[in-house]
Amino acid sequence: MYDFARRNIGCEPTVELLDILRFVPILSAGGWFLLAFLQVYRDRWHTWTETFFLFACFFAGLYAVGDWLFFNVPPGSPGSASEASALLAARLSMSSLVLTETFFLLFTQVYVDRMRRWYWLANAASIGILGMVWIPNALVTGVRAGRLNQIYLPVFNEYAFGIVLIYVLICSLVGVYNLIRLYRIVRTSSRLLARRAAGLVAVFTTVLVVGLGTNGLLGIIGNRIGNQEVPPPFSTLLVFLAGATYYVLYPVGRERISEAIRRFQARRYTIKAVFLTYEDGTLIGAQTRPGETSIDQDLFGATLDVIQNFMRTSFPMLRGKWLSSISQGPYILVMERARHTYVTVVLEGQESDQLRRQMRDLLLSFEDRNREILGHWQGIPTQAQGTEEMLSQFFVEVPFT
Repeated sequence: MYDFARRNIGCEPTVELLDILRFVPILSAGGWFLLAFLQVYRDRWHTWTETFFLFACFFAGLYAVGDWLFFNVPPGSPGSASEASALLAARLSMSSLVLTETFFLLFTQVYVDRMRRWYWLANAASIGILGMVWIPNALVTGVRAGRLNQIYLPVFNEYAFGIVLIYVLICSLVGVYNLIRLYRIVRTSSRLLARRAAGLVAVFTTVLVVGLGTNGLLGIIGNRIGNQEVPPPFSTLLVFLAGATYYVLYPVGRERISEAIRRFQARRYTIKAVFLTYEDGTLIGAQTRPGETSIDQDLFGATLDVIQNFMRTSFPMLRGKWLSSISQGPYILVMERARHTYVTVVLEGQESDQLRRQMRDLLLSFEDRNREILGHWQGIPTQAQGTEEMLSQFFVEVPFT
């Protein structure tokens, strides 16, 4: 390939490749930061799934920024400011890669399952690797000027770099496996969603194989193939991953993977009752599943308000915060809050992030419809519009075929 470049371009083989490496990472960073911005803009950062995805996008963008900085530092003399800047950029890049992989693993795991405490072990492993990244000469032992003194190339401790590769490989393989689980779930719901999920699996797998075959291999052998110095492509490959992720998770059509996952996970719980309450404790509306024992709605609303006030009064660190759930035997009270109101779902089974997302979306839609009434609340529940319609959505069981 490099001889072909010499014959047809008439210059050193790395010139055009370097132009790509210096430009494409900033496009990749823009794509991932856009996904992170959309998460915040669309109010998608309240559940574990959304938080992990937000951080994965942010650190993927930061990874690309680190690479962009690294490839745009002009080489200088040993010990110069340029060398120090390149070394800092290399460590920033490696740190961001580790954190991206960590949050990608957590996101995919919780997305198809639910949050469990032992998942934080992944963070413990990543903290150890981050320490290796920033300890002098532990992982990044230095940088050296590349061909024709045009760029810097990273110099790694091959054993430490091998540990990082193993960690990245484990996180990536588990993440891809979870994406395969996602495909198996949605293919029974929609062919269109199945194609999108399959496309995401294909792109992630391709980037994993190509990334390990380029960045991983080159890092171990010192960025040399024979007598040729080959700069690693780093995060330039992630621009394709950002596009695929946007296509799958932010479709233009009405069918959404998150809704298919929610219907699948709804098998794990049964909603018994739903309560909509104003922030002052006034019960706006309530519905109970047909056939279930009815609950004293006024007593429930007053008791819940007392519990919340008790927690905030007794524990100063909880002031300004609200209860998110209460567990009693097989039953769980799941609460989500918007600006003026909060909704409480009484269920039997296991809650999920997708249920909380549904609760928040319906609550925000209700508040948007009743903005004027809720802003000047007079304590009259009948003034609110669409209460019954909103609460009924929790009992609509869409068949998952």
